[in-house]
Amino acid sequence: MPTPQVTRREFISEAAVAGTALALAPRLAAAPAATEFRSNWHVVPDRAWAGPEFWTNPLQDWRVAGGRLELVKAAPARNVHVLTRELAAGAGTLTMQVRLGRPGTEGIAGGKGSAGFNVGVVGPLKEYRNSLIFGTGLNCGLRARGELFIGNGPEAKSAPVALAARNAVELRLELETPAGGGATRLRLAAHDAADGTLLAAVERADLPAAIAGNLALVANFGAAPMGGGAAAGAAAAKAAANADRWWFADWRIGGSKVAAQPDRAFGPLFFNQYTLHARTLKMAVQLPPLAASDDRKVKLQVRRGTAWATVAEAEQDPAGRVALLRVENWDDTVDVPYRVTGTLRTTDGKMTEHVLAGTIRRDPGASHPLAVADLSCNAHFAFPNTAAAASVLKLNPDLVAFTGDQYYESTGGYGVDRSGGEYSMLDALRKWLMHGWTWRELTKDRPSVSIPDDHDVYHGNLWGQGGTKAPGSEPPAEAKGGYKMTADFVNAVHRMQTAHHPDSPGKPGEQGITAYYGPLTYGRVSFAVLADRQYKSGPDGKVPATTSGRADHVVDPKFDPKTADLPGLEMLGQAQTAFLRDWTKDWRGADMKAAISQTIFTAMATHHGPRDEYLVADYDTNAWPQTPRNAAVKELRRVFAFHLAGDQHLPAIVHYGVDAHRDAGVAFASPAVNNLYFRRFKPVGGGGPTGDFRDSFGHPLTVIACANPKQEIRPGVLDAEMDKSAGFGLVRFDTVARTISVECWPLLADPLQAGTQFPGWPVVVTQSANYARKAAAQLPELRITGMAKPVLEVVDEASGETVYGLRLPGTTWRPPVFAAGNYTVRLTEPETGKRHETKGVKAEAGSTAVLRIAAG
Repeated sequence: MPTPQVTRREFISEAAVAGTALALAPRLAAAPAATEFRSNWHVVPDRAWAGPEFWTNPLQDWRVAGGRLELVKAAPARNVHVLTRELAAGAGTLTMQVRLGRPGTEGIAGGKGSAGFNVGVVGPLKEYRNSLIFGTGLNCGLRARGELFIGNGPEAKSAPVALAARNAVELRLELETPAGGGATRLRLAAHDAADGTLLAAVERADLPAAIAGNLALVANFGAAPMGGGAAAGAAAAKAAANADRWWFADWRIGGSKVAAQPDRAFGPLFFNQYTLHARTLKMAVQLPPLAASDDRKVKLQVRRGTAWATVAEAEQDPAGRVALLRVENWDDTVDVPYRVTGTLRTTDGKMTEHVLAGTIRRDPGASHPLAVADLSCNAHFAFPNTAAAASVLKLNPDLVAFTGDQYYESTGGYGVDRSGGEYSMLDALRKWLMHGWTWRELTKDRPSVSIPDDHDVYHGNLWGQGGTKAPGSEPPAEAKGGYKMTADFVNAVHRMQTAHHPDSPGKPGEQGITAYYGPLTYGRVSFAVLADRQYKSGPDGKVPATTSGRADHVVDPKFDPKTADLPGLEMLGQAQTAFLRDWTKDWRGADMKAAISQTIFTAMATHHGPRDEYLVADYDTNAWPQTPRNAAVKELRRVFAFHLAGDQHLPAIVHYGVDAHRDAGVAFASPAVNNLYFRRFKPVGGGGPTGDFRDSFGHPLTVIACANPKQEIRPGVLDAEMDKSAGFGLVRFDTVARTISVECWPLLADPLQAGTQFPGWPVVVTQSANYARKAAAQLPELRITGMAKPVLEVVDEASGETVYGLRLPGTTWRPPVFAAGNYTVRLTEPETGKRHETKGVKAEAGSTAVLRIAAG
């Protein structure tokens, strides 16, 4: 075996790069032009990933096998785009050639379908990544029935080609656009792949001069299903009857119209996420499906003087394809530049090192208000959402919370694979990569959390019931509770999205489905990261039957919500509720507290879907089940916790109530980044959309701000998303002033321009507003010495219940309580271990008493 050679960032193919990289390929007689390209699949080990220069649609249908790229599923509109080359606008030439055939020993003439090139692929947003998913171009190829063609539909020009006894064909394409704006000429020829004999050619000289965009190979020209439902599946099955499997090899691209884009290579270090909690750094690096012979190890390196030093190594997880790096005792007081390295090895012995670089930010402490981006529900209609991603970067958040539905079943087209095996995992990985491609510049330089919601695990709605298996795979089975997909699939999704979270106290549940809830403390804010779907009871068979045809949708105007508040029902589950209770008592490193979960704990939306249908009640909301909902809300208000969430597709700020309006916390439901299913809040009887209401399960609800989608939705991707109230949110926790500022922008807004937020934003609430229950009495004014930053716990001695806990903003404070009587006042300082307790402290209405506490 030849001695391996290591290069830097660029992936070295046989003839794809110029300059010093060519010194690493001495077998080439001469350096080609920098824009020329040649695929290197002949030296790529067998695997389900084509390489960093390519994007395959869809990922699970392609593999490198025996030195060729093969389509493993006979289906329409499968394609592979080259990322590092594009066809530029203007005058010039393009040449492409590729060898193709059918896997196995059968000749091409015995097959079905078609294969060839797609030239100048452009999507509606005219961005190369958008074009990968939504683009169209000029089809030029070979039909297995014996025909060469150029063009789409009835405008195509064709010529017969004799394919008998041909096991492989080489297609050669020549395109020329003259200077001055004349028509473009294109010639497509088929040659015998073995001896180069010309078999046929077809030419057109009437093509537009403006041909430009992506370059792709296509197997089975036609339309791909873009949805994820049954109709898309039926259409795909019908189209597959006229499709076949194909292979491609030795794809070459050249010409003066070809622009090199080496920075567009994607992978193998696709993107990363990290958290920093209690001086423990956890970083998840997303990798592709690698071969057994690939190096599956990544390294985390930081500067030590002038050299890079490895501080952690990790192997790739075989299901989620994540490498999890961990460093204990991380110095969280300084910004630390880092790089992650990984190596690809080709079958000829060459090694190429790839690098992903970023910064581990220091914990900001109380140096400035902690800015948390709240991003959710991205249907990827406007993929890759360049404007929104740039806008969030402008806001420079300290922490990013992806609060669910990072992708949908329909993301990226081609339906959804529900088999539950390897194909399903690759299908989910492709959708997840679209998420990461959108936000990777954000996640590499700041901590983030990502909590999967229903669509992330291929559910329309999820009532996880602690991980039980759903009684079927169709949508009606969802409301009975449990997971439709296999436990291995669900765990792979959990691994991809949450492996970098701080360690969860939760244990695997039913079927071994993993837990990811847990704490995160950063910037003097203590967060409870919750899984509010995973443990929730399903309504079907447990609550009164509905008359809507769906077990979760109530349309009966006589519905009594009390009939659905039944014993034994769960929302967060017993173990997670116990964690939440423990979290309320842990104030280490924190001045404020907040929860992050998938959805808000109320039923706000009244009208659903494109037909704007009114629902009396919706069991998918976390207003139900009422008793465990109230228990969770009480735990949050006990520590004055704010709540960040997504899911609703309806930007809103709400104030929870348990017994009365505003006697509990405030919550923010962020906009959908791209809105698949819009909802509106139009209270019965008119009025609103702000004010005091009762939600459909009887809870007091105060709407502080709301941005309903418009009634008429314009055509056009971006206009439609703006009309559907798509966008992004940011929450700022000022731990000095003890305020929470909520900001909310439409998708295309520039957040640095004044007046561009949704009407009604920004909204500022105080920490104390998160337990705004009316006080009935007061304890004596506490005047504390011996503690600089005391945590106060007030315990009702009559019930033994903790009324609330709070990091005091100073050393003098008069605690309000909600009943006269005797209380225990407990003061702690977690950072120093100091503790003081005073029992029998009397609370009276209008108290003017003073209690001096020397806590040293």
